Amino acid sequence: MAPEYNRSVKFRAALKREIPEWTEQGILTENDAGRLRSIYELDDLGKESSRLLSAALFTLGSLLIGGGVISFVAAHWNEISRGPKVVLLFAALLVFHIAGYWLRYRSDWPRLGHALIFCGCLVFGANIGLLAQAYQVSGSEYGMFGAWALGSLAMAWAARSWVIGLLVIVTSFTWFVGFADDSHERLAIVYAPLLAAALLPLAWTIRSRALYTLTFLGLICSLLNLALVRSYNERAAVIAVAAGGFVAWAAGEFHRATGIRKEFGNPASNLGLAALAAGAYLWSFHWLWGGWESVGWSHLHWLLIPAGVAVAIGAALLAKAWAGMDDSQRRSAAGVVAASLLLFLSPPLNIFGEAWPTVVVNVAALVIAAVLVGKGIVEERRLAFWAGSLFVATLIVSRFFEYESSLLLKSAAFIVSGAVTMIAGVAYEKFLHRREAIAQ
Repeated sequence: MAPEYNRSVKFRAALKREIPEWTEQGILTENDAGRLRSIYELDDLGKESSRLLSAALFTLGSLLIGGGVISFVAAHWNEISRGPKVVLLFAALLVFHIAGYWLRYRSDWPRLGHALIFCGCLVFGANIGLLAQAYQVSGSEYGMFGAWALGSLAMAWAARSWVIGLLVIVTSFTWFVGFADDSHERLAIVYAPLLAAALLPLAWTIRSRALYTLTFLGLICSLLNLALVRSYNERAAVIAVAAGGFVAWAAGEFHRATGIRKEFGNPASNLGLAALAAGAYLWSFHWLWGGWESVGWSHLHWLLIPAGVAVAIGAALLAKAWAGMDDSQRRSAAGVVAASLLLFLSPPLNIFGEAWPTVVVNVAALVIAAVLVGKGIVEERRLAFWAGSLFVATLIVSRFFEYESSLLLKSAAFIVSGAVTMIAGVAYEKFLHRREAIAQ
């Protein structure tokens, strides 16, 4: 199998800066330097940043043009007879897609062509609504978003477009929310696996970190919506967040440990940790666990089935990644697994009162904070260290306002916590400076 190289812009830019110095010091020969430039395509970095800006401008322009076309048609809609309406709508759709195809594949303007194809997908969604109005087609409002998502999915694969893939996530999720809320939650459990099956292979094929990560975000949100589709299932929502966060984190660790599509590793892992941390923080308040009627867990299979599948997939990915981890990475992984298990166990413990799940979730939050701090120290990642420290501080401040206690006690706790945090920060920065000095 061909080796996987780190293609991130940050790494390649740093490598490009270092190569001249390494060549002067004799670490690399001119042939070695040329080979590295060729493998990592370092001479194309400037062009890529310019292409990214032009792609962003073209995409923004396509949004504005699509909105303008839709507004123009809507403004004259009542003045046009039914036949010309159909011709006009299909003509607009074909113009955008044909022009986009020609510019992308037959000319030197591929990014402009991509933007026009995306604009055509927006027009396609508007056409569905306008044609339904013209022919007085009755049905649910969310149904048009399902049709829009299916058409956009076909174009996303045909054009190999991550931007259209994001449109699929937005439109399909809008359909899913309406469908699940319309007493179809048992059938809606298929949405999460279908979304993953439709978009994760596309993200893998075109190596899009944005589409890959946001597809996992869509999975997390879909599980959360299944938990909240009934007003008395709020406690089960922590299971949804924990399951979605766990599978996203496990997928990221799989990519990091195995080196397969390594560029997907950090975004997916960070998303999973963020979801777990958000779930632990939101359900760490004791008043969220009190005063509710018992939840009938036997009626929650529309959540427990997809959540269980997500956990099983995450466990399989983690097992595959475990062999490629060092001891520090395994300790971090064990911490994340423990925090996830605590979050899973918190709703059933609510039968013993509000104290048990509150304590368990707060312990899970502290474990996640410890994992972040540990990653910052071992992997020399300042952002992870300070994120974990800030998370601990946020938990302390939240408990300060949540519970009534002596102001003197609270002041002492704040002073001690602040001093410990600052001392830890200073020690960590000194540690990094020593490591940098040794490396030099």
